[in-house]
Amino acid sequence: MDFKELGTNIGLEEDEYIEMMELFIESGGGDLVKLETAINEGNAEKAHESSHSLKGSSGSLGLDTIFEISKSIDDTLRTGKLDGVNEMVVKLRDEYETLKSVILKSIENKS
Repeated sequence: MDFKELGTNIGLEEDEYIEMMELFIESGGGDLVKLETAINEGNAEKAHESSHSLKGSSGSLGLDTIFEISKSIDDTLRTGKLDGVNEMVVKLRDEYETLKSVILKSIENKS
C-alpha cells in the first residue's frame, strides 16, 4: 500500500495520511463492531448508521475496496432489509483486518 500516493491523492503528506489511517483503524473498528452487533440483533436501522459511517470515512481516505463494500451494505440496509448483508460484512471485516495489519506494520517500521 503506497501511503505517500494515497495521501497525495487527498492532499496530505504521508505522515499525516498514516495518522488519519490510525484514526480510521480505531473509529472504523468501532463502527464495524456496531455494524456486526446490529445485524446480529436484526436492527437494520442501527446497522445502516454504522455502514454509512464506514462508507464516508473510507471514501474520504481513498480506501476504495472498503468504501465499495460499505456502500453495497449501506445501499442494501437503506431498504430496511438484512438479506445478503452477512456475506458482505464478512468481506468488509477481512478487508479491514488486512488494512489494520498493513497500518500496524507500517507504524512499527517507522519506530
